[in-house]
Amino acid sequence: MKARWRALKKRYWDSRALRERRALALAAAVLLPLVAYFMLWQPAHSANAKLRSAVPAMRAQAQQLHTQTDEVGMLRHRPHPAVLDAAALKTAVEASAMRLQIRGAITAIEVQEPNAVRITLAAVSFEQWLRWLRVLEQEQHIRAESAGIAALPQSGMVKISATLSNGGAQ
Repeated sequence: MKARWRALKKRYWDSRALRERRALALAAAVLLPLVAYFMLWQPAHSANAKLRSAVPAMRAQAQQLHTQTDEVGMLRHRPHPAVLDAAALKTAVEASAMRLQIRGAITAIEVQEPNAVRITLAAVSFEQWLRWLRVLEQEQHIRAESAGIAALPQSGMVKISATLSNGGAQ
């Protein structure tokens, strides 16, 4: 390897004039730091600044993905609630309305589908309606599939027509 290097040096470097060798050495001394700066240091420095700002956001996203993965695993192992037929669904809705004292506002409960009932409330507080829906969802796994809500002249009171189901069609 040394012999090859010496042969190349003798052939290309030693054969040049002294003035030409000095000019090449000066050009190399000037260009080498510039090339090193623009080809190595400057791109690495700008990439480092970008990474410093991007890595915390990526870590937060990764943490969120891990949290969601854990939640999915937990939900997969949770038992599925039993699907109620229309009569049992109607009974569960009426019992829940009695407990929350809004049974008086209900004007009609009609069986719609095998696992859905249509309910009409004449005048109920919107806040009470939302509370009742949350209780139905948490305790009975009954949710509102569709709802029509109309504001009444009294402040905070609404007229509601909704279809409630416990997810048999899912």
